[in-house]
Amino acid sequence: MCSLTESELEPELVRTPLDPSAIKVCKKCKEKPPCVNLRGSDTYCKTCFLTAVHHKFRATLGKHKAMRPGESVCIAYSGGGASTALLHLLKTGIESDHKKLLFKPVVLHVDEGAIFKLDPKQRIENIREKLDYIAAHFPFKVYVSTLEQSQRVVEYKGDGELDLEFEAERTNELYESIENIKESSAKEEFINCIRRHTILEGAEKINCAKIFTGENATKISIDLLTGVSLGKGGNLAQEVGFWDKRNAAITVLRPLRDVPAKELALYTVFHRLESFGEPTIGTGKESLFSIRKLTEDFLVGLQNDFPATLSTVFKTSDKLQAHQERMVEGNQSCVLCDGTLDTEVDQHNALQATQWSTIVSSRGKALDTDDLNSASLDFLDLTSLKL
Repeated sequence: MCSLTESELEPELVRTPLDPSAIKVCKKCKEKPPCVNLRGSDTYCKTCFLTAVHHKFRATLGKHKAMRPGESVCIAYSGGGASTALLHLLKTGIESDHKKLLFKPVVLHVDEGAIFKLDPKQRIENIREKLDYIAAHFPFKVYVSTLEQSQRVVEYKGDGELDLEFEAERTNELYESIENIKESSAKEEFINCIRRHTILEGAEKINCAKIFTGENATKISIDLLTGVSLGKGGNLAQEVGFWDKRNAAITVLRPLRDVPAKELALYTVFHRLESFGEPTIGTGKESLFSIRKLTEDFLVGLQNDFPATLSTVFKTSDKLQAHQERMVEGNQSCVLCDGTLDTEVDQHNALQATQWSTIVSSRGKALDTDDLNSASLDFLDLTSLKL
Protein backbone atom coordinates (compact mmCIF):
# COMPACT_ATOMS: atom_id res chain seq x y z
CA MET A 1 0.00 0.00 0.00
CA CYS A 2 1.30 3.46 -0.91
CA SER A 3 2.47 5.48 2.10
CA LEU A 4 2.07 8.86 0.40
CA THR A 5 -0.88 10.92 1.53
CA GLU A 6 -3.23 12.71 -0.84
CA SER A 7 -1.61 16.06 -0.04
CA GLU A 8 1.83 14.67 -0.95
CA LEU A 9 0.59 13.24 -4.24
CA GLU A 10 -1.30 16.32 -5.32
CA PRO A 11 1.72 18.46 -6.36
CA GLU A 12 2.92 15.63 -8.61
CA LEU A 13 -0.42 15.44 -10.37
CA VAL A 14 -0.60 19.15 -11.12
CA ARG A 15 1.10 20.05 -14.39
CA THR A 16 1.83 23.59 -15.40
CA PRO A 17 0.32 24.25 -18.84
CA LEU A 18 2.81 25.08 -21.57
CA ASP A 19 3.04 28.71 -22.63
CA PRO A 20 3.96 28.74 -26.36
CA SER A 21 5.07 32.37 -26.09
CA ALA A 22 7.87 31.27 -23.76
CA ILE A 23 9.56 29.40 -26.63
CA LYS A 24 11.79 31.91 -28.41
CA VAL A 25 13.44 29.91 -31.20
CA CYS A 26 12.45 27.29 -33.75
CA LYS A 27 12.88 23.71 -32.54
CA LYS A 28 14.56 22.71 -35.82
CA CYS A 29 16.95 25.49 -36.84
CA LYS A 30 17.44 27.03 -33.37
CA GLU A 31 17.69 30.47 -34.98
CA LYS A 32 14.44 31.97 -36.27
CA PRO A 33 11.46 32.79 -34.04
CA PRO A 34 8.69 30.16 -34.20
CA CYS A 35 5.35 30.85 -35.87
CA VAL A 36 3.77 27.38 -35.80
CA ASN A 37 2.87 25.27 -32.77
CA LEU A 38 1.91 21.78 -33.87
CA ARG A 39 1.60 20.15 -30.44
CA GLY A 40 3.11 20.70 -27.02
CA SER A 41 6.59 22.17 -27.37
CA ASP A 42 6.86 21.39 -31.12
CA THR A 43 7.20 24.92 -32.48
CA TYR A 44 8.73 25.74 -35.85
CA CYS A 45 9.50 28.72 -38.02
CA LYS A 46 7.76 29.04 -41.38
CA THR A 47 10.73 27.83 -43.43
CA CYS A 48 11.37 24.72 -41.32
CA PHE A 49 7.68 23.86 -41.19
CA LEU A 50 7.19 24.02 -44.98
CA THR A 51 10.39 22.04 -45.51
CA ALA A 52 9.12 19.35 -43.14
CA VAL A 53 5.80 19.04 -45.01
CA HIS A 54 7.63 18.69 -48.33
CA HIS A 55 9.93 16.07 -46.81
CA LYS A 56 7.02 13.98 -45.50
CA PHE A 57 5.36 14.06 -48.92
CA ARG A 58 8.52 13.16 -50.83
CA ALA A 59 9.55 10.52 -48.29
CA THR A 60 6.18 8.78 -48.53
CA LEU A 61 6.52 8.48 -52.30
CA GLY A 62 10.20 7.56 -52.11
CA LYS A 63 10.07 4.76 -49.57
CA HIS A 64 7.27 2.98 -51.41
CA LYS A 65 8.91 3.47 -54.85
CA ALA A 66 5.48 4.23 -56.19
CA MET A 67 6.16 6.14 -59.41
CA ARG A 68 8.31 5.77 -62.51
CA PRO A 69 9.68 8.54 -64.76
CA GLY A 70 7.23 9.61 -67.46
CA GLU A 71 4.29 7.80 -65.88
CA SER A 72 0.91 9.58 -65.85
CA VAL A 73 -0.98 9.79 -62.58
CA CYS A 74 -4.55 10.97 -62.01
CA ILE A 75 -4.94 13.51 -59.19
CA ALA A 76 -8.37 13.28 -57.56
CA TYR A 77 -9.25 16.93 -56.89
CA SER A 78 -12.29 17.73 -54.74
CA GLY A 79 -11.62 21.43 -54.20
CA GLY A 80 -10.81 21.05 -50.51
CA GLY A 81 -7.66 22.15 -48.74
CA ALA A 82 -5.97 18.72 -48.80
CA SER A 83 -6.31 18.16 -52.55
CA THR A 84 -5.28 21.77 -53.25
CA ALA A 85 -2.17 21.32 -51.09
CA LEU A 86 -1.43 18.09 -52.97
CA LEU A 87 -1.49 19.94 -56.30
CA HIS A 88 0.87 22.61 -54.93
CA LEU A 89 3.27 19.98 -53.57
CA LEU A 90 3.32 18.28 -56.96
CA LYS A 91 3.89 21.57 -58.78
CA THR A 92 6.75 22.45 -56.43
CA GLY A 93 8.30 19.01 -56.86
CA ILE A 94 8.11 19.13 -60.65
CA GLU A 95 9.60 22.65 -60.84
CA SER A 96 12.28 21.93 -58.23
CA ASP A 97 15.95 21.88 -59.17
CA HIS A 98 16.72 19.21 -56.57
CA LYS A 99 15.36 15.69 -57.11
CA LYS A 100 12.68 16.78 -59.54
CA LEU A 101 9.51 14.67 -59.78
CA LEU A 102 9.51 13.04 -63.21
CA PHE A 103 5.94 11.75 -63.52
CA LYS A 104 3.05 13.60 -65.18
CA PRO A 105 0.06 14.64 -63.04
CA VAL A 106 -3.39 14.92 -64.63
CA VAL A 107 -6.21 16.47 -62.59
CA LEU A 108 -9.67 14.90 -62.39
CA HIS A 109 -12.53 16.68 -60.62
CA VAL A 110 -15.75 14.82 -59.81
CA ASP A 111 -18.80 17.00 -59.25
CA GLU A 112 -21.14 15.78 -56.51
CA GLY A 113 -24.01 18.23 -56.94
CA ALA A 114 -26.39 15.35 -57.66
CA ILE A 115 -26.27 14.34 -53.99
CA PHE A 116 -28.15 17.54 -53.08
CA LYS A 117 -30.02 17.77 -56.41
CA LEU A 118 -28.54 21.19 -57.16
CA ASP A 119 -29.68 23.27 -60.11
CA PRO A 120 -27.60 22.59 -63.27
CA LYS A 121 -26.61 26.26 -63.56
CA GLN A 122 -25.35 26.27 -59.97
CA ARG A 123 -23.37 23.10 -60.60
CA ILE A 124 -21.75 24.58 -63.72
CA GLU A 125 -20.76 27.70 -61.79
CA ASN A 126 -19.24 25.65 -58.97
CA ILE A 127 -17.29 23.48 -61.40
CA ARG A 128 -16.03 26.40 -63.48
CA GLU A 129 -14.88 28.28 -60.36
CA LYS A 130 -12.67 25.36 -59.29
CA LEU A 131 -11.34 24.54 -62.73
CA ASP A 132 -10.51 28.17 -63.52
CA TYR A 133 -8.41 28.31 -60.36
CA ILE A 134 -6.53 25.13 -61.30
CA ALA A 135 -5.94 26.29 -64.88
CA ALA A 136 -4.60 29.64 -63.63
CA HIS A 137 -2.25 28.34 -60.93
CA PHE A 138 -1.17 24.80 -61.93
CA PRO A 139 0.37 23.57 -65.22
CA PHE A 140 -1.67 20.37 -65.39
CA LYS A 141 -4.31 19.06 -67.74
CA VAL A 142 -7.75 19.22 -66.13
CA TYR A 143 -10.70 16.87 -66.62
CA VAL A 144 -14.13 16.83 -65.04
CA SER A 145 -16.75 14.15 -64.48
CA THR A 146 -19.95 13.81 -62.46
CA LEU A 147 -21.04 11.35 -59.84
CA GLU A 148 -24.11 10.23 -61.79
CA GLN A 149 -22.37 10.02 -65.22
CA SER A 150 -19.03 8.43 -64.43
CA GLN A 151 -18.38 7.30 -68.01
CA ARG A 152 -18.46 10.85 -69.35
CA VAL A 153 -15.13 12.66 -68.83
CA VAL A 154 -14.63 16.13 -70.33
CA GLU A 155 -11.36 18.03 -70.68
CA TYR A 156 -11.34 21.67 -69.56
CA LYS A 157 -9.24 23.93 -71.78
CA GLY A 158 -9.27 26.95 -69.44
CA ASP A 159 -11.19 29.20 -71.82
CA GLY A 160 -14.40 29.18 -69.79
CA GLU A 161 -16.16 26.72 -72.11
CA LEU A 162 -17.38 23.53 -70.43
CA ASP A 163 -18.99 20.87 -72.58
CA LEU A 164 -20.86 19.21 -69.75
CA GLU A 165 -24.50 18.21 -69.74
CA PHE A 166 -26.55 16.83 -66.88
CA GLU A 167 -29.16 14.16 -67.51
CA ALA A 168 -32.12 14.78 -65.22
CA GLU A 169 -33.03 11.09 -65.24
CA ARG A 170 -29.57 10.00 -64.04
CA THR A 171 -29.49 12.77 -61.43
CA ASN A 172 -32.88 11.83 -60.03
CA GLU A 173 -31.99 8.14 -60.01
CA LEU A 174 -28.85 8.74 -57.93
CA TYR A 175 -30.60 11.19 -55.61
CA GLU A 176 -33.49 8.78 -54.95
CA SER A 177 -31.09 5.88 -54.42
CA ILE A 178 -29.34 7.84 -51.67
CA GLU A 179 -32.56 9.08 -50.11
CA ASN A 180 -34.01 5.55 -50.00
CA ILE A 181 -31.19 4.46 -47.70
CA LYS A 182 -32.48 4.89 -44.17
CA GLU A 183 -29.27 4.74 -42.14
CA SER A 184 -27.01 7.80 -42.34
CA SER A 185 -23.88 5.67 -41.93
CA ALA A 186 -24.96 3.52 -44.88
CA LYS A 187 -25.59 6.67 -46.94
CA GLU A 188 -22.06 7.92 -46.34
CA GLU A 189 -20.53 4.56 -47.22
CA PHE A 190 -22.64 4.32 -50.39
CA ILE A 191 -21.54 7.80 -51.51
CA ASN A 192 -17.90 6.93 -50.80
CA CYS A 193 -18.19 3.79 -52.93
CA ILE A 194 -19.86 5.65 -55.82
CA ARG A 195 -17.21 8.38 -55.63
CA ARG A 196 -14.42 5.80 -55.71
CA HIS A 197 -15.89 4.05 -58.75
CA THR A 198 -16.31 7.38 -60.56
CA ILE A 199 -12.67 8.30 -59.96
CA LEU A 200 -11.50 4.87 -61.10
CA GLU A 201 -13.54 5.06 -64.30
CA GLY A 202 -12.34 8.61 -64.93
CA ALA A 203 -8.71 7.57 -64.51
CA GLU A 204 -9.25 4.73 -66.96
CA LYS A 205 -10.73 7.14 -69.51
CA ILE A 206 -7.69 9.44 -69.36
CA ASN A 207 -5.26 6.48 -69.49
CA CYS A 208 -3.87 6.67 -65.95
CA ALA A 209 -2.99 3.46 -64.13
CA LYS A 210 -2.45 5.22 -60.79
CA ILE A 211 -4.43 7.72 -58.73
CA PHE A 212 -3.32 10.17 -56.04
CA THR A 213 -5.88 11.12 -53.39
CA GLY A 214 -5.67 13.83 -50.74
CA GLU A 215 -6.40 11.57 -47.75
CA ASN A 216 -4.29 12.76 -44.80
CA ALA A 217 -3.25 11.22 -41.47
CA THR A 218 -6.24 12.68 -39.61
CA LYS A 219 -8.79 11.33 -42.10
CA ILE A 220 -7.10 7.93 -42.21
CA SER A 221 -7.23 7.70 -38.40
CA ILE A 222 -10.96 8.46 -38.49
CA ASP A 223 -11.49 5.99 -41.35
CA LEU A 224 -9.66 3.28 -39.40
CA LEU A 225 -11.87 3.43 -36.32
CA THR A 226 -14.97 3.91 -38.46
CA GLY A 227 -14.07 0.85 -40.52
CA VAL A 228 -13.58 -1.23 -37.38
CA SER A 229 -16.97 -0.08 -36.09
CA LEU A 230 -18.61 -0.96 -39.40
CA GLY A 231 -17.00 -4.40 -39.47
CA LYS A 232 -14.95 -4.00 -42.65
CA GLY A 233 -12.53 -6.69 -41.53
CA GLY A 234 -9.87 -7.88 -43.95
CA ASN A 235 -10.47 -5.11 -46.49
CA LEU A 236 -9.72 -2.34 -43.99
CA ALA A 237 -5.98 -2.40 -44.74
CA GLN A 238 -6.72 -1.41 -48.34
CA GLU A 239 -8.73 1.62 -47.21
CA VAL A 240 -6.17 3.07 -44.80
CA GLY A 241 -2.84 1.95 -46.25
CA PHE A 242 -0.64 3.71 -48.78
CA TRP A 243 -1.63 1.25 -51.52
CA ASP A 244 -5.18 0.41 -52.51
CA LYS A 245 -5.03 -2.48 -54.98
CA ARG A 246 -8.61 -3.66 -54.83
CA ASN A 247 -8.99 -2.76 -58.51
CA ALA A 248 -6.91 -5.04 -60.72
CA ALA A 249 -6.16 -2.39 -63.36
CA ILE A 250 -5.78 0.85 -61.37
CA THR A 251 -3.95 1.46 -58.08
CA VAL A 252 -4.95 4.21 -55.64
CA LEU A 253 -2.10 5.88 -53.71
CA ARG A 254 -2.24 8.15 -50.66
CA PRO A 255 0.91 10.34 -50.70
CA LEU A 256 -0.36 12.65 -47.92
CA ARG A 257 -1.07 9.88 -45.41
CA ASP A 258 1.83 10.96 -43.16
CA VAL A 259 0.72 14.61 -43.00
CA PRO A 260 -1.98 15.57 -40.43
CA ALA A 261 -4.89 17.80 -41.44
CA LYS A 262 -3.63 20.64 -39.22
CA GLU A 263 -0.31 20.77 -41.06
CA LEU A 264 -2.04 20.77 -44.44
CA ALA A 265 -4.30 23.62 -43.32
CA LEU A 266 -1.27 25.65 -42.23
CA TYR A 267 0.47 24.80 -45.51
CA THR A 268 -2.43 26.25 -47.52
CA VAL A 269 -2.44 29.38 -45.35
CA PHE A 270 1.30 30.03 -45.73
CA HIS A 271 1.15 29.56 -49.51
CA ARG A 272 -2.15 31.45 -49.78
CA LEU A 273 -3.86 28.62 -51.60
CA GLU A 274 -7.57 28.89 -52.25
CA SER A 275 -9.84 25.96 -51.44
CA PHE A 276 -13.46 25.33 -52.36
CA GLY A 277 -14.79 23.09 -49.63
CA GLU A 278 -18.32 21.85 -50.32
CA PRO A 279 -20.75 20.52 -47.71
CA THR A 280 -21.39 16.81 -47.32
CA ILE A 281 -24.48 15.08 -46.00
CA GLY A 282 -22.90 15.15 -42.52
CA THR A 283 -21.93 18.84 -42.51
CA GLY A 284 -23.49 20.68 -39.58
CA LYS A 285 -25.04 17.51 -38.15
CA GLU A 286 -24.76 16.37 -34.55
CA SER A 287 -22.37 13.65 -33.43
CA LEU A 288 -25.00 10.91 -33.47
CA PHE A 289 -25.81 11.52 -37.15
CA SER A 290 -23.59 8.62 -38.23
CA ILE A 291 -20.84 6.34 -37.00
CA ARG A 292 -18.25 8.29 -38.99
CA LYS A 293 -19.43 11.62 -37.57
CA LEU A 294 -19.39 10.25 -34.03
CA THR A 295 -15.89 8.81 -34.50
CA GLU A 296 -14.61 12.09 -35.94
CA ASP A 297 -15.97 14.20 -33.08
CA PHE A 298 -14.63 11.70 -30.54
CA LEU A 299 -11.09 11.63 -31.94
CA VAL A 300 -10.84 15.36 -32.58
CA GLY A 301 -12.18 16.11 -29.10
CA LEU A 302 -9.75 13.65 -27.51
CA GLN A 303 -6.90 15.16 -29.53
CA ASN A 304 -7.40 18.52 -27.78
CA ASP A 305 -6.55 17.03 -24.39
CA PHE A 306 -4.18 14.28 -25.54
CA PRO A 307 -2.09 15.47 -28.52
CA ALA A 308 -0.81 11.97 -29.31
CA THR A 309 -4.29 10.52 -29.93
CA LEU A 310 -4.43 10.73 -33.72
CA SER A 311 -0.80 9.73 -34.20
CA THR A 312 -1.32 6.63 -32.03
CA VAL A 313 -4.38 5.55 -34.02
CA PHE A 314 -2.59 6.32 -37.27
CA LYS A 315 0.42 4.17 -36.33
CA THR A 316 -1.99 1.31 -35.75
CA SER A 317 -3.08 1.56 -39.38
CA ASP A 318 0.54 1.06 -40.46
CA LYS A 319 0.53 -2.36 -38.82
CA LEU A 320 -2.37 -3.64 -40.91
CA GLN A 321 -1.24 -5.90 -43.72
CA ALA A 322 -3.28 -6.38 -46.87
CA HIS A 323 -3.18 -9.55 -48.93
CA GLN A 324 -0.49 -9.17 -51.56
CA GLU A 325 -2.31 -11.30 -54.10
CA ARG A 326 -4.08 -9.45 -56.86
CA MET A 327 -7.52 -10.41 -58.05
CA VAL A 328 -7.21 -13.87 -59.60
CA GLU A 329 -9.70 -15.91 -61.53
CA GLY A 330 -12.23 -17.50 -59.23
CA ASN A 331 -12.05 -14.88 -56.48
CA GLN A 332 -15.28 -13.04 -55.83
CA SER A 333 -15.34 -9.35 -54.95
CA CYS A 334 -17.93 -6.90 -53.66
CA VAL A 335 -19.67 -4.92 -56.40
CA LEU A 336 -19.55 -1.74 -54.30
CA CYS A 337 -16.13 -1.60 -52.64
CA ASP A 338 -14.24 -4.17 -54.80
CA GLY A 339 -13.08 -5.90 -51.62
CA THR A 340 -12.60 -9.66 -51.60
CA LEU A 341 -15.66 -11.41 -50.21
CA ASP A 342 -15.06 -13.06 -46.85
CA THR A 343 -18.58 -14.32 -46.24
CA GLU A 344 -17.84 -18.01 -46.91
CA VAL A 345 -15.29 -19.43 -44.49
CA ASP A 346 -14.99 -22.74 -42.69
CA GLN A 347 -13.48 -21.50 -39.43
CA HIS A 348 -15.52 -19.81 -36.73
CA ASN A 349 -15.47 -16.02 -36.95
CA ALA A 350 -17.43 -12.89 -36.07
CA LEU A 351 -19.68 -13.30 -39.11
CA GLN A 352 -20.89 -16.68 -37.93
CA ALA A 353 -21.47 -15.24 -34.46
CA THR A 354 -23.64 -12.53 -36.00
CA GLN A 355 -25.58 -15.10 -38.04
CA TRP A 356 -26.10 -17.27 -34.95
CA SER A 357 -27.39 -14.28 -33.00
CA THR A 358 -29.82 -13.49 -35.83
CA ILE A 359 -31.08 -17.08 -35.91
CA VAL A 360 -31.64 -17.20 -32.16
CA SER A 361 -33.43 -13.84 -32.18
CA SER A 362 -35.71 -14.72 -35.09
CA ARG A 363 -36.55 -18.33 -34.28
CA GLY A 364 -36.44 -18.21 -30.50
CA LYS A 365 -38.23 -21.18 -28.93
CA ALA A 366 -38.62 -22.82 -32.34
CA LEU A 367 -35.01 -23.95 -32.13
CA ASP A 368 -34.38 -27.52 -31.12
CA THR A 369 -32.73 -27.86 -27.70
CA ASP A 370 -30.08 -30.07 -29.29
CA ASP A 371 -29.01 -27.13 -31.47
CA LEU A 372 -28.38 -25.03 -28.37
CA ASN A 373 -26.14 -27.66 -26.80
CA SER A 374 -22.59 -26.28 -26.64
CA ALA A 375 -21.14 -29.72 -27.44
CA SER A 376 -22.80 -29.73 -30.89
CA LEU A 377 -21.92 -26.16 -31.94
CA ASP A 378 -18.75 -27.31 -33.73
CA PHE A 379 -20.84 -29.42 -36.10
CA LEU A 380 -23.78 -27.03 -36.45
CA ASP A 381 -24.79 -25.99 -39.99
CA LEU A 382 -26.01 -22.39 -39.70
CA THR A 383 -27.34 -22.35 -43.26
CA SER A 384 -29.86 -25.07 -42.52
CA LEU A 385 -31.27 -23.09 -39.56
CA LYS A 386 -32.00 -19.90 -41.50
CA LEU A 387 -35.64 -19.08 -42.07
